[in-house]
Amino acid sequence: MELTELRSLFQRSEFSAINRHFAEFMLRLSGSSAPEFFLACGLVSHRAEQGDVCLNLADYAEKAVTKFSVNQAQEVICPPLQSWIEILQKCKTVGKPGERAPLILDTGSTTPRLYLLRYWQYEHRLTDYIGHSVAQAPLNLDRELLSLGLKRLFPGNGKDPDMQAIAARAALEKKFCVITGGPGTGKTSTVLKIIILLLEQPGELPLKLALVAPTGKAANRLKESIQSSLTQVDQQILSTEKVLSEIPTETSTIHRLLGSIRNSPRFKFNKHNPLPHDCIIVDEVSMVDLALMSKLVEALNPTCRLILLGDKNQLSSVESGSVLGDICFEPELSGNTESTPLTSTTVNLVKSYRFDENSGIGRLSALINDGQANKSLELLIQSPSADLSWKQIPPPGESKQFLMETILPHYRSYFDTKSAVKAFRKVSQFGVLCALRSGLYGAIAINRQIEDILTEAKLIPPETTWYSGRPVMITRNDYNLQLFNGDIGIILPDREDDDRLKVFFDLGEKGYRKIVPVRLPEHESAYAMTIHKSQGSEFDRVLILLSDQDALVLSRELIYTGISRAREAVEIWGDEKVFLKAICRRTERSSGLKEALSELTFF
Repeated sequence: MELTELRSLFQRSEFSAINRHFAEFMLRLSGSSAPEFFLACGLVSHRAEQGDVCLNLADYAEKAVTKFSVNQAQEVICPPLQSWIEILQKCKTVGKPGERAPLILDTGSTTPRLYLLRYWQYEHRLTDYIGHSVAQAPLNLDRELLSLGLKRLFPGNGKDPDMQAIAARAALEKKFCVITGGPGTGKTSTVLKIIILLLEQPGELPLKLALVAPTGKAANRLKESIQSSLTQVDQQILSTEKVLSEIPTETSTIHRLLGSIRNSPRFKFNKHNPLPHDCIIVDEVSMVDLALMSKLVEALNPTCRLILLGDKNQLSSVESGSVLGDICFEPELSGNTESTPLTSTTVNLVKSYRFDENSGIGRLSALINDGQANKSLELLIQSPSADLSWKQIPPPGESKQFLMETILPHYRSYFDTKSAVKAFRKVSQFGVLCALRSGLYGAIAINRQIEDILTEAKLIPPETTWYSGRPVMITRNDYNLQLFNGDIGIILPDREDDDRLKVFFDLGEKGYRKIVPVRLPEHESAYAMTIHKSQGSEFDRVLILLSDQDALVLSRELIYTGISRAREAVEIWGDEKVFLKAICRRTERSSGLKEALSELTFF
């Protein structure tokens, strides 16, 4: 196909303007006129928009590009792999790994990959950090003291391996450790004991510890979990009162820890100005994208421990990469596994202390993660339980009535609440989660329907943007206000300011940040939210709205993530065929991190 014809097809295709402009810019910069190069540039830009770190050339070679409209008379077929590689290698804007060029072509792996330079650098930096860290023991580790502490903190039953104890040992013996597990498997309580063990090690206190998460919402929940675990700690397991006083309870976002710089992707702390901490613990790592994780590890000082917590089965980050999933690709440490660079530092907590063997949520989660679509649907429809139920998604004209019956009991009591403490508690009791953002059952439409229902029930005033009780979600970071995408606020009268309406944001022990509504960055009502946006949140009860039509974003990970937001009960509205297809579909993101980590050897 001629370049002129390909350009014309790009103009009429589903590719974004950014993809087309990037391809044109690369063409001009390279001086090339090869349509194969133009096509590769458009594809690598598009895949980056979709969350991939790179373009796997073998996935596209000799195949039709589906993003071009099906109405076009002529299909666009990608060239054979070897000839495509040879064309790319001749372009001066394409470099080899380690070179500095706008595009990096990596042919040294099993799958030839084309990267944007910055993504190759992020991936290489993270791989390099992990490769060096897993083989290095922290300095001044008193192993005898550690063994005594493990026996005291994890007495066990003497039979089965105590995976929490194995995780704690790995966290102290390695500079880099990953602890993964589903809801209720004890990740936070394990981390609290890890902190106690760290504080008991030789060295002067205070130890500089940081507890962070990717969003403000997730950071607040981490704080609540740590504080809750502290109240349940048996005082007899603490070696001294001084250890208790040194346990950190404050949390922050990763951006705040690194020191965000206004209107800049750079941070105050970096390789030239490293963080001063001895240990950094990151929760909800499944939400952390490759770029942010790369910048975090680059800013660590040489002796700092890094402990990552998360659920490897959850959705990946909104931005590029699937860092946690790629790191957890190998069989996890099980107490008797032969040690390899990553199996010795990655621990999977399996036992759930929240959901027992009779729990519908627990059983459904396990079936979904195993990809057992038919058994998952059978459990939902034929074996409903107190904590699990299914409804056929209502026809579009009837959805409002269905919603009214479901949500009004909750919101009648919610709008009777005037204090911030009770309002936030009410918000955490019930959540409406949508699989999609757009469409008849997407978060935008469902939010609008809920507001209509509440208006008709005279719970909120008609045609008013600012009213008491309105929950809002921030959709754009504002570093000046320290508000971040996904943060939840509630509009309430401020009793300290003549009952003027303010947007309250929960800061935990620090109380509430109060913002005048007109100062808010971009935001939207949060009666319903997408499952993606719900990550980092938990609710007592969850209503999940799937779509009546199949969509590529509907996946096993999406549905599992929605279900795992619930502490007590889940109700799913869906279509059986759509549900089955979703459970059979896995979210795969192209990157070289998994392969690079699989080839690690001890440095």
